Amino acid sequence: STQSTGSYAFNYATEYMDKVHDHLYLFNVHDEPTVVYGGYATPELIQSLHDVEEKRSKKILVHYGHKAKELGVKYTMMKGSASNAGELICKAVKQYHINNVVTGRREMGEVKRFFVGSTSKYIVENADCNVIVVKIPVGPEEEHTEKSKIIQAEESERIRRLVEVEEEHKKEEAERKALLEKVKADEEKERAERIADEAHHSKERIDKLIHVFTFQEELKKKVT
Repeated sequence: STQSTGSYAFNYATEYMDKVHDHLYLFNVHDEPTVVYGGYATPELIQSLHDVEEKRSKKILVHYGHKAKELGVKYTMMKGSASNAGELICKAVKQYHINNVVTGRREMGEVKRFFVGSTSKYIVENADCNVIVVKIPVGPEEEHTEKSKIIQAEESERIRRLVEVEEEHKKEEAERKALLEKVKADEEKERAERIADEAHHSKERIDKLIHVFTFQEELKKKVT
């Protein structure tokens, strides 16, 4: 879900849960970089992008962890990465025997939702528990909405720089490869010319030796 709908889900859960007996699981799942960049990114770039997403997840979880602590809620923070966030959340539901899931809903167009899929829809259909999808604002509009925009802008800028560095590295690598190929081609050309030149001079030396030998044979005939 988006950061804003995530805050609505948090507000809903903490408002209606039993703060004395219930336990809150704060779960943040980010997309695997290989799904987005796997077609052309190097392993180094994939790892860098993964690290960026990990830091972003930690920032979000720490924020909600502080809010849960202030509300006197017992909580556990969990994060993960997957190509299918819904599937990972459903596995967590089974593993930790979670009774209710409260989730937000990503803001995307119908076409994108058709191709990308809806995490909330997947959870509703597959989770072995009750699922509440929060679509409208719940509770006060918190400061996290603006803060999340700053975090998202920072991480987007960091990803942009990483991609730029990777593209520059590829460009330098291509130029270096082209230069090496040119040097190799020049060396091969020079070697071929040297071999041809040596063969030509060798033929001239042989011709001279043959001429001398023939001349000596002719002298012998005249003397005799």
